[in-house]
Order: sequence, then C-alpha cells, then structure tokens
Amino acid sequence: MSPSVKRAVERRRFSVATRYNAVVMAEPMRRPVVLAVDDDRAVLDVLHLLLDDRYEVFDAQDGKAALERLRSTPVDVVLLDLVMEGMDGITVLERLRAAGVDVPVVIMSGINTAWTAAAAMRLGAVDYVTKPCDDEDLLAVLACAVSRAREAAQLRPDSDTARILLMGCPVGVAAALTGALAYYAQVESISADTGVLALMPPVSPDTIVVDLDASPTPRDSLTKLRARFPLASILALESTARGGALGIEEQGSTLLPKPASLRDLLEGIRAELRPSLRAIPRFSARVVGVMEYVSAHFAGVTMQDLGIALEKSPYYLSRLFRSETGMTLKAYVNRVRIEAARRLLLDTSEKIETVAALVGFHDASHLSRLFLKYSGRRPGDFRRTWWDPVEVPRRVPRGG
Repeated sequence: MSPSVKRAVERRRFSVATRYNAVVMAEPMRRPVVLAVDDDRAVLDVLHLLLDDRYEVFDAQDGKAALERLRSTPVDVVLLDLVMEGMDGITVLERLRAAGVDVPVVIMSGINTAWTAAAAMRLGAVDYVTKPCDDEDLLAVLACAVSRAREAAQLRPDSDTARILLMGCPVGVAAALTGALAYYAQVESISADTGVLALMPPVSPDTIVVDLDASPTPRDSLTKLRARFPLASILALESTARGGALGIEEQGSTLLPKPASLRDLLEGIRAELRPSLRAIPRFSARVVGVMEYVSAHFAGVTMQDLGIALEKSPYYLSRLFRSETGMTLKAYVNRVRIEAARRLLLDTSEKIETVAALVGFHDASHLSRLFLKYSGRRPGDFRRTWWDPVEVPRRVPRGG
C-alpha cells in the first residue's frame, strides 16, 4: 500500500468512526431479530436456548412460513437450513433475491459440499456453517452478520438506484461503463489495490465487478472483497489462461471469462442486480459500438473518427446515441474523460496538468471546469478527499 493511501486510510477510519459512533449513540438500543428456519423442531428448540438471551428469535419450520414471517416482521438476520420438506432453503434464497429482500442469510446445513455452499453464496447468503456447529462459532457468525447489516442500513440511502463498484478494470473500460450508466446507477471505479477498500464507506455496493488479472494476489483480493461487502454480488473477470484455477464460483461469485466486451460487462451487471433496483437499459449494438470505440480512444476521439470506424455518419450516430442514452455524444465523451481523470488522480501522483493532457483536455483549467460540473468538486479537492460523499445531481439536462 502506498504512503498516500495509508494516510488516506487513517483519515477515513477516523472520519467514518466519528460519524458511525454518533449514529449509534443516537439510536435506542434494541435486541437484533433472528429468524431461524429449520424443519426439525428439536433444532429450533436448541437455537432458542442458545440465542434467546441475546436476540429476539422467531422460528419457521418450512420455507413458505419463513417468507410469510419476513413479509410481516423486520428481521436482522436469517438462519436458514437448506434441506426441508416443501420449499427448501435454496428456493427461499431465490425468492428473497427475486423480491429484492436485502436481509443477510446465514446457511446452517448438514450438507458440507463446495457446490452447495457456492450455490447459496451466489444467491446472496453471507456465510455457511455446517451442522453440528460449535456454539461460539455460530454466535460469532451471527454477530458479524448483524453488525454489517446494521452498518449498511444506517448509511445506505433510501433509493432504488443500484450501486456498482468497478475494481481493477482498465481505465478506459471503467470510464466508458461509468459514463454509460451515469443516469441509471451510482458507479465507483478503484484500482486493484485492496488497501483502497478501507477508504470506502461501509454501505455495500449491490454489485462488484473485479478484474482479477490486475491483482498480484487474485484469490486474496476476492476473499477481502467478500469479507468487506458480504451482501454484494461479485462479477469476477478472469483470463481463460487460468482455467478457473481460482475457484471463483466456489466462492459465491460469477465468472466472466476474458476477453470480455463492453456488452458482456453490461449484460453481466444487469444479470447480477436485484430485480427491485432500477433497471439498466439494453443499448443497441450500434450504441455499444460507440461506447467501445470511445473506451479505447477517449483521449483523442472525434466525431469524424467515430463515423469512419462505425461506417455511419456522425449526425446519425449522434442522434441514435442521444435517443437511447439521453445524452449527446459530446457529453458522453466528456463524462468518459472525467471518469478516466478520476482514476488517474487516485492511482498516480501526476500533476493535474498532466492528467488533463492524458485524458484529452486542452489544459488543467478545462479539466477543472468539467470536473466540477460532473463530480461536484475540483480535481485537487477530489484527490485529497475522494471518499467523502458529495451531492451531485443524478441527472443533468438532456444533452448536458
């Protein structure tokens, strides 16, 4: 971890701790609510004996009863068996995800196989313990799940806008994706350095896209991501040369083999997001082609270049792009350049004048004006305190 990142980590920890402690102290204490789901009455009775002193415990003996309880009662964590009569645990997880219910689920099952654990984690389970389990281990798992869920709930805005984290993705690709989704999601792009995760707010992204080839320790990066954001779905990009050696799918993540096109990434993100979140539109092949060309040539792209590359007139491409995305091609190119500048400001120590030239702006003043327009702060301020949230209008005037 670089010295600048280390200093930023310490400042971030102090800032978050101060705000978090203030929120916690202002709230009246209440016992966390656990829903235990198992078709064995004896198991539920044991769980009551273990948990009743610490938690408000409800129970259900099948999946249908569990879903009914979740619809009527606020629950902090679900303790779920997999093999049950009627609706099994996997079906319960599928129903929860389809309904957009964001409660953390801990699986407690007598089945101890990698495939079963992976299936549960892909559907949103935050942990998996095997029966019979140690009492202290189960209590620790539940405490962790409740703590993270409460932390996220306190800091997450009441919104159906998806939060997407891009980690280690190439600058051009990340900038093109962020620009394309500007009206539909909140997208943050960071380097593959897992030390940067400590700067991120505790609120969990809905989906994380991570390029594992950009990390010197890909398995460790995946483990840290899962531990830091247990409620997020993870779309992992991995070179086909590895042959799936990392066991990505066994860790509850979705594998997207490289090379992956921008369309592949958009489709992968769309598939990972919960149905309750604002939908990401499907762009036409021509519009995605524009995005891919801008991704590869953002520093020097011109309308004439686009017309030649896509064998269509610039006027036609501009009208088509605006009709599908709500922004002009000029505005999109500027957004992509700003997002590329954001990454360079975070990942390098280059002067602002140099960053401006690298992303295609005339000078630092030009970059600063547009950076303020799209990011809500100046480049220098962003570099010093990028982790602090800034209110930026989610939609600028069409064409802006």
